[in-house]
Amino acid sequence: MADDYARGALSQRAAFEATYPAALGAARLFADERVLCVVDLGAADGVNSHGLIRGLVEQRAGRSLIYALVDLPTNAWRVAAEQLQRAFGEAADGPRVVVIPAPGDAGPGVADAGTGAHYASPEAHGEACRRAVEHSSPPATVISLAGIPLEQAPCLPPGSVHVAVTGTAMHWIADSGALASTGSVFPGYPDHRDEAERQAWRVAAARQWQRLLEIRAMELAPAGRFIAALPASPAPDPERMGLYLELIGDMNRVLADWRRAGRISAATVAAVVVPVWMRTLDEIRDPFKAGGGSVDGLQLETAELFRLDNPYWHDDPAVFAREYVRSVLAWGEPLMRSAFAREGEDRGPGLLADFLRTLEERVADAPDRYRRDYIEALVICRKADGT
Repeated sequence: MADDYARGALSQRAAFEATYPAALGAARLFADERVLCVVDLGAADGVNSHGLIRGLVEQRAGRSLIYALVDLPTNAWRVAAEQLQRAFGEAADGPRVVVIPAPGDAGPGVADAGTGAHYASPEAHGEACRRAVEHSSPPATVISLAGIPLEQAPCLPPGSVHVAVTGTAMHWIADSGALASTGSVFPGYPDHRDEAERQAWRVAAARQWQRLLEIRAMELAPAGRFIAALPASPAPDPERMGLYLELIGDMNRVLADWRRAGRISAATVAAVVVPVWMRTLDEIRDPFKAGGGSVDGLQLETAELFRLDNPYWHDDPAVFAREYVRSVLAWGEPLMRSAFAREGEDRGPGLLADFLRTLEERVADAPDRYRRDYIEALVICRKADGT
């Protein structure tokens, strides 16, 4: 993830904002809780979360709130902490806000992979949050940072989360390192024509979705809510589509052209694969159907598609093309740098710059093609009472 992720993540922000009404409504159901616990799954650098944090703080009106930012250990935690301190930690008026772990904190349960301090286990995270809210002169709001992979463990001890919310995160497929996507940067898209490869991705995506739901069920308190904006597809293979459909098509064509011209190798093209899967509504619903209506007590309330207008739109095609293509770097820069480096450390940066420049030219030539390049599903689940 880029250190300035939020600058190029306006679509992720728009998707996350679509969860706000449901998240705030779910939080109101727990208005009588002494401490409300909300987790933000796949929070990146946290800037896109600030609006929801402010909304919850206002709603709680001085009552205790824990808001946990959760992402990978390699996330830019130092950046997230600094931005949170600037946005919330320096306010002189109103209830006090603390961000934990503080910069430089160390000890059992606090890790730093060179990215900044974060909690490395749900138990350490839960204990730190407990200490913070029970501190003498307790803060009204505790914002915590937890580097826990979403598919490996709950982010807080079982049964302790009231609202789990996520935007544009759970389409990533963790156990896909050996899977190929011949012909397409995004697996399952129209240029990905190998049925055996697509089937392998479908299986991996279904397995991870099942696991993600099981972990959300584990961490949620009875009657808790899981609210997600998921990149999605309105149709299955071979018409699967979703985020960046037009732009991914352009990327596929540029890479294929460069390969045919001998500018890059087949190995480089094969390395430009983003481990994502745009699920259909049926694929989202399947685990619940297989479980007789629930996954470990987690029940699906609603799942519906929605589209986003392109938030990078500008009447000047050149400005729009530049901002829209640069948004790809928010999630794709490390992968593309690594792939192009296969052509030599001296050539890699130039190839990436030329790749982006070529994409900008194509977008600027026909900007209207990209106006509705985002499809998401809003998914709302409820943990059954007494489970």
